[in-house]
Amino acid sequence: MHTRFTLLLLLTVLLLPLLAQQEIAQPVLLNEGARVNLYFLSDAENGADSLMATDGGAPVYLLKGERGQHESRQVLLQVLPDGSAEPSATLTGGEGFDQIYNNSFEIIETGQPVTRHWLQPGAILGLHHVRLKPGTDQAAFERFIHNMWSPTQSDALPDSKIIFLRGISGERSGDFSFMWLIDSGETREYYFPQAGKPSQIYQDFERGWAWINDDDNLGKYVDDTQGDEYTDFIVVR
Repeated sequence: MHTRFTLLLLLTVLLLPLLAQQEIAQPVLLNEGARVNLYFLSDAENGADSLMATDGGAPVYLLKGERGQHESRQVLLQVLPDGSAEPSATLTGGEGFDQIYNNSFEIIETGQPVTRHWLQPGAILGLHHVRLKPGTDQAAFERFIHNMWSPTQSDALPDSKIIFLRGISGERSGDFSFMWLIDSGETREYYFPQAGKPSQIYQDFERGWAWINDDDNLGKYVDDTQGDEYTDFIVVR
């Protein structure tokens, strides 16, 4: 018995570094240059399982709207780490989808490199659309994202990350958006107990970057007179 225990202990010690390497070696999604595709299931569509088949391609995640514009809507999300890769034929076939809302985005800025798998079940993906003021120089605004907005906010809050997008097809083509990724509903409610109502903790954080919203920074480019156009999706699987 003692010999068997010793062998098991030795095997455990030897396997731990290998398991750690496998953990590190998992592919990291949501890197700059990757393509993010959103496919809205039609109201009558219940066959998400069959539509999630990807012909061996990039994985597909099922999301459900929890707050905001598309509350209760089901969406399939596919991330193509190589922006030139083609999405699954199953997803582009058109059947079972509400085509008017389907969009593709390119990730243009992540802040610090993404080293965490944010699309775990229970995580929150807040998709926020940016309205620019008429006549805004989009190239100048994109430089502002890279040089000011992302360094200030992409990695500012614990257990969350902001990733910036540019629309490349669909109704958001040419527009800017960002994904606000939060590790769980509990963390989201820690920052926002109710939609649009930040907690005191979040307000304390926000005071540290309040300057980013003034007229010489975001206020120079962004039209916020109509409020925030967003949906908080929960990752179902």
